[in-house]
Formats: sequence, structure tokens, C-alpha cells
Amino acid sequence: MVLLDWFFIGLLSLAILCFLLLLFCFFYFLAIKKELTKKQWHKRPKTKAKRKKWLQARKTLERRKKRYAGNSFILLVVMFISTGSAFYARYYQLTNLTSEDAKVVVQGYLLTEDLKEQMATIKAGGSVEKVYPQFQEVSALLVSYGNRPVSGGLSTEGAKLLTRYYVSMKNVGLNLSTLSQEQIEKHETIDAYLKDIERINERQKAVFKYFKVNESALKQKN
Repeated sequence: MVLLDWFFIGLLSLAILCFLLLLFCFFYFLAIKKELTKKQWHKRPKTKAKRKKWLQARKTLERRKKRYAGNSFILLVVMFISTGSAFYARYYQLTNLTSEDAKVVVQGYLLTEDLKEQMATIKAGGSVEKVYPQFQEVSALLVSYGNRPVSGGLSTEGAKLLTRYYVSMKNVGLNLSTLSQEQIEKHETIDAYLKDIERINERQKAVFKYFKVNESALKQKN
């Protein structure tokens, strides 16, 4: 269970506790208020000794009523803040990448950009022998990142977009790992894989848009 899960459960538990205490305080506030409406608290005793006890008892009830009213207000505020914070934490978890998923998304972007550059180098007449080891390394990394399961705390839509992105990376990585140097030298092979990478980029853009990833910052990193 990730930190935000504990944060959500903790805040929601606090809100429930505040609600129960609020009911307790409000019940006693109403009980004391009802007690003070009774006839005995509106008619002062005639004797001095009884009047002194009567005043002390009435002041005690008034103080308790104020205390329960103040506590009820404080508990109400804390309950609303806790509830709001809990559901904001849950919303944040549903719509934001975890650190692990963010790392995969960033690395996937950098790897596909690197792969496109290598393919462009080959098409321009570059040495396949020099680029081939990098091809194999990139393909292995794409497979490893594509095999990673999506974090469970994401929304259904977010998890679906991320899963599609991971699967597309894995498939391209697996296909590239089976290519020989002779196959890579053919322009039609390169063109076919560039189209596959474009499909990765389309799913990548959908992930960036949903999770509000700053692509410009990634381009600078690249």
C-alpha cells in the first residue's frame, strides 16, 4: 500500500471519529439546552443559601453548554477539512503518476527518441554495425519497462492508457530484439518500425495529456 493510500485512510478515519464525537457533543448540547428551559431554572429560590447553589448549578450548565457548542464547531471544521483532504488525496492518486510509473514514462520517451535517431542514422547511410549493439540495448530496456505492471491506485482510464503504452513499448522491443544486422540494413524494415514507434508516440501523447506530463521539459532532458 502506497503512502497516499495510508494518507487517505488516516484522514477518512479522522473524519469519521470527528463525526462520532460531534454527535456526542451535539447530543449533550441539546440535552443541556433542554434542561435550561425547565421552569426550575427561570425562577430563583427565595432563600440566600438556595439561591447561591441555584446560581452555581445554572452557571455550570451554561458553561457546559458553551463548551459542547464550541467543541461541536471545532469538530465540524476538522471533520470537513479531513474529509476534503482525504478525497483530494484520493483524486490526486487517481490522476497522477507514481514515482515508479513516472520513471517508466520518462525512460520510455527517451528510449523511443533515441531509437528514432538511430534509425534515421541508418537510413542516412550510417554504419549498422556501430548502431546494432545500441539497438539491442534499447530493445531490451523497452521490454523490461513494458513488462512493468501499472500501479493499482490509478483511475480506470489512466491505468488503461498507461497499460496500452507499456504494451506497445514491449511489443516493439521484442520485435526489434529478433532483427539481424542484415534485416536492419533494409529501408523497408526501418520504415515499418518507424511506423510502430509513431504508434507508441500516439499512446505516449495520450498518457502525457491525461497525466499532464511536461513534454517540453523531457525534450530538454533529451
